[in-house]
Amino acid sequence: MSREATGWGRSGAAGGRGVALTATALAALFASTPARADESARWGRRTTAPVSPSVVPPSGAPSEADGVYGRFDGDLELSLGAGAALDPDATRGALALGLHYFSVAGVTLTASDALGRSVAGDARVLGVAVDLRPGFVPRWAQGMERGPALLDLFIDSVSLSLGAWWAGLDGGALGERRGLEASLGFGVPLTGRAPGPWLEARGALRWPDATAAGPTEVVPGALLLVSWHLFMVSPLANDPSLL
Repeated sequence: MSREATGWGRSGAAGGRGVALTATALAALFASTPARADESARWGRRTTAPVSPSVVPPSGAPSEADGVYGRFDGDLELSLGAGAALDPDATRGALALGLHYFSVAGVTLTASDALGRSVAGDARVLGVAVDLRPGFVPRWAQGMERGPALLDLFIDSVSLSLGAWWAGLDGGALGERRGLEASLGFGVPLTGRAPGPWLEARGALRWPDATAAGPTEVVPGALLLVSWHLFMVSPLANDPSLL
């Protein structure tokens, strides 16, 4: 797997080498054929384990269609978003923060508020969740990232979340209502690359704690966001010897 094929290419950069090593290990984990040492290897000799299938750009594809689209600029993906949270009884302004490892698994934090308007339902909601995007690494390792970029990134953005929420009714304190939340989300990059602006949407179901204040029925909701995604190299990737 060449450095050119994955967009890594800063010679001598420790962070880039760490990201490359970890990404290669992830590809080996999800590849259809287990990695194996060359048959000609002998004890005491340094060997390599090829990954099959190789991850290379599609034949005839432009150089930017590498199936990575900037996602290996760092091993940590940070997203910041703003928009609206909608449910049957309220519309609230919303902010969202997400942190994912190799665009696969991470945590999200969302906060929404009615901004002083009187609403029949929850006036403010805070949520924390574990978020999983199962598509990216398996599809990349299997050579399925073949473009166009918008389609690949859209498919890979589909995520499943499970977490907890705390809410307050109009005039009430945050936390007087609480419960569990499950959601399904997706996004579309506006530039055809993972770093940069995105449009995102999530559909959710909130199950209130039966002992908390307010209604106890399941509350459906939606979250609409304009977000910005950026990629950072973590201390682990900065020191490849730790991998």
